[in-house]
Amino acid sequence: MGFLMDLYILKIGGSACTEKAKNVCEAKTGVIRQIAREIKAAQAEKEFKLILVHGAGPFGHKLVSDYGINNGVRTGRQVEGFVRTHNSMLALNKIFLDIFSEEGLNAVSIPPLACIVQSGKKIRRFDYSLVKKLLGVSIIPVLHGDMVFDDRLGASVVSGDAIIPFLAKKLGAKKVFFGTDVAGVFTADPKRHPGAKLIKEIHPRNIGVILRKVSGPSAVDVTGGMKGKLLEMKSILRGIDAFVFDATKNGNVLNLLLGKPVTGTKITF
Repeated sequence: MGFLMDLYILKIGGSACTEKAKNVCEAKTGVIRQIAREIKAAQAEKEFKLILVHGAGPFGHKLVSDYGINNGVRTGRQVEGFVRTHNSMLALNKIFLDIFSEEGLNAVSIPPLACIVQSGKKIRRFDYSLVKKLLGVSIIPVLHGDMVFDDRLGASVVSGDAIIPFLAKKLGAKKVFFGTDVAGVFTADPKRHPGAKLIKEIHPRNIGVILRKVSGPSAVDVTGGMKGKLLEMKSILRGIDAFVFDATKNGNVLNLLLGKPVTGTKITF
């Protein structure tokens, strides 16, 4: 399915929108507001459709880890963890929606729990009809990582990084932007290794080497950090350009939406 105007999918990772490194459930409201203002500014200059997906940070990963529900939900305590994790994600989501509303953006939440069923931690069914309807009337659908029902495990985590390639393929997104708190994909964690080098392009010829270099998550991240993102993109995101960038840096979201150059990592599969 295609739209008359370009469709972009913007992911705001947990490292960019929450205090992920401190492992506390606090949103970076200043960053979220800056992003909202830049989306609004881009809308004033150009017509486009936008889906926003935000990560979980400690709002999701910490509870999933504490309750041991990354590999299924079977016991009463795990059901409690399922509920608490979902409700925690709704709380983070509400912060996004409230700020977006204050900045004059029309955005509506679509909780993945209501439209996705997984099987063995992989998306099996996804009713994305509401996403299409909202885009049709120029409303920004806002999705996020969540706990969802799972045919094999009772319930499991669906990552925003799995939702994005699925929607990009089904809806014919022109570009996918992955916002983190660093300037792209590096040869090592640039926060811990000052000599880490920015990888400017990732493509089928170098992905194998890069996957060996890219470390897993340094903070609590039950979805596998950057390595998990790359593997998810590699499996589904063929023919759609993706770009990893620093969403906390002033002007980056605006420039990407307007097609202007930004420092980061271009990914093509």
